[in-house]
Amino acid sequence: MKLYLIRHAESYGNIKGKIISTTDFELTEKGIAQSQRIGQKICSELKEEPISAYCSSLARARQTLVEILRCIGQENAKITETDSLKEMDLGLLEGMTWEERRQKYPEVDLDKKLSLLQAPCGESYQDVKNRCKIFAEKYLEKEADEKSIIIVSHGITLRILTNFLLNRPDEDINFLNWMENTALTELIFEKESHTYQLVRLNDYSHLRELRTIGYEKWGLFAVRDYWTKQSNFQTG
Repeated sequence: MKLYLIRHAESYGNIKGKIISTTDFELTEKGIAQSQRIGQKICSELKEEPISAYCSSLARARQTLVEILRCIGQENAKITETDSLKEMDLGLLEGMTWEERRQKYPEVDLDKKLSLLQAPCGESYQDVKNRCKIFAEKYLEKEADEKSIIIVSHGITLRILTNFLLNRPDEDINFLNWMENTALTELIFEKESHTYQLVRLNDYSHLRELRTIGYEKWGLFAVRDYWTKQSNFQTG
């Protein structure tokens, strides 16, 4: 079983330059183009494969998944939406600029201390990890071995889900920063060992001129140090 973990494409929330978690935004025109680009990237791998498709219940995730399925010729595939894949509720941080967050809540680090995160009046790291565990138990453990699974979710949630599925210690996630819009992380489930193995991480090589501007300033990128013990992976 292959898992294709994909962050949603650029939404109108992303281009505001603010912290957005549970507020619902639709995709921008660039976001639609990003969704089509990742669909084209994985088309040859999935066009005639049996698949299952999951996404967050937020519009930007579903829109991204719909475009991907259309591009791979599987537009009639059933989509399962679940709140388990929603972005971490960042509570009082919602709508703040990154600079406002640093000034008002300097102790809240969304990058290097994610494993200790408790969003003010929002969710904690453990809350989202529990959601990821529920998702894996309810859905992934029931999937057929020969299937490919597409999961479209959000930046923080995907980091936590990836770390959980790889059975890595919580603190390891602090080396894994943000994932680009439509970045692809691929895992393979090894039936004999009952473990997931990493194939590629935060692969955004398909974006090129379509990358969302601003992430360089925020420093939100996957860190290679997280995967130093992995011998088989690709990054953007």
